[in-house]
Amino acid sequence: MKKYSPFFITRLLFIAIFLVFFSSACEKDEEEKPLVNQEFESFYQELKEWYYWNDQIPEIDPSSYNSLADILEAVRYQERDRWSFVTEWDEFWAYLNNSEFIGYGFGSKFDAAGNLRVTFVYNTVAMYDAGVRRSWIVEAINGVPITPQTNINSLLGAEQVGVSNTFRFLKPDGGTEEFTFIKENIVMNTVLHHEVIEQDNIKVGYMVLQQFTGTTSEEIKAVFENFSEQQVSELILDMRYNGGGLTSVARELASLIAGPGYDGEAFTKYEYNQNKSQYNKMDTLSTEPNSLSLNRLVTICTESTASASELVINGLRPYLDVHIVGANTYGKPMGANVFRFNTNWAMVPITFKTNNANDEGDYFDGLSVDIPANDGLDREFGHPEEASLQQALAFIGIGSAKTQELTTIPYKQPLEGEWNLRRMIGAW
Repeated sequence: MKKYSPFFITRLLFIAIFLVFFSSACEKDEEEKPLVNQEFESFYQELKEWYYWNDQIPEIDPSSYNSLADILEAVRYQERDRWSFVTEWDEFWAYLNNSEFIGYGFGSKFDAAGNLRVTFVYNTVAMYDAGVRRSWIVEAINGVPITPQTNINSLLGAEQVGVSNTFRFLKPDGGTEEFTFIKENIVMNTVLHHEVIEQDNIKVGYMVLQQFTGTTSEEIKAVFENFSEQQVSELILDMRYNGGGLTSVARELASLIAGPGYDGEAFTKYEYNQNKSQYNKMDTLSTEPNSLSLNRLVTICTESTASASELVINGLRPYLDVHIVGANTYGKPMGANVFRFNTNWAMVPITFKTNNANDEGDYFDGLSVDIPANDGLDREFGHPEEASLQQALAFIGIGSAKTQELTTIPYKQPLEGEWNLRRMIGAW
């Protein structure tokens, strides 16, 4: 059987995207099975070459499986790999390159009382124009009361443009609002909030970053131009809902924080399996306009802080004092190459691990928090009484955190489950 080898087209989602193309489907059903088998066999062979834990791949008959996703699940190294997945190519490319997805454009999270709180709303969507903001409670969808047992993903319906749902919200002032919104093609603003906070004659830049996608670079450049003009001397980088994305953008952000004094210094080392060691490489910090040249970075994180956002923290630690406020991060010190199959599918298997300049990595249990703090779901970003920001500002001001009673939230929702594209997007 002929083996189809991938080739590079561009450096996206960590290192690269590979393409594997096959002929168009045959018209007769009896002619389709050999084509499918060829595709399945090729994918299996590529995994045996590229998968980071390829020495753990079992011998299987790819033709006995029903889909590429089934093959991926059959070979996945379950002891470590929580992240390899398959998704539709068009959806994947739209998200990664253009910051687009189909939905309503809001994040959500259960609080300790079991209320579903809005965590953020993109400023490009109808829900934002209607006035919905972080801290609002989603009381019901289509008349169905929302509880921690509600499968929100199922309730919201198919990820298709035109699907409508009616939301009833409880506002902070105790009033209620009801709106009907239609799923549309969303373009995210990946910087959710930014401002300069003056405290004890110290100018603190505060930026809430929710993604590392194709449009993020221009967004953070504009923010850092503002920070540079206002001569901020401290930075609070809020990545509490950041599921990751492009390492090229993570490296750019790290360079903007560290400044030109670290030009050429190692940011991240990428390590492949023994078969692909020729792809091992190192990304370095660079000189960027409007960089801040900071000695310290304060980050706000939660268990949703993953992948490229963790990369920024780990990559800067050899050079700066980096502190985590909030909670331990998710724990994803690995990266993926992307294979395109039969033009329709993006296969995203883990293919490499990352380390910083000091060869520190392997944070499978997450990066440890320095200053524990609650996610202040009842306050908007930038509010002086929002719990995590309050702790971060206290640390910058007096070097220690204020006393805060920490609460455990026992409730999860579908977006906090398995790793997939929707989990990376982190929004409905």
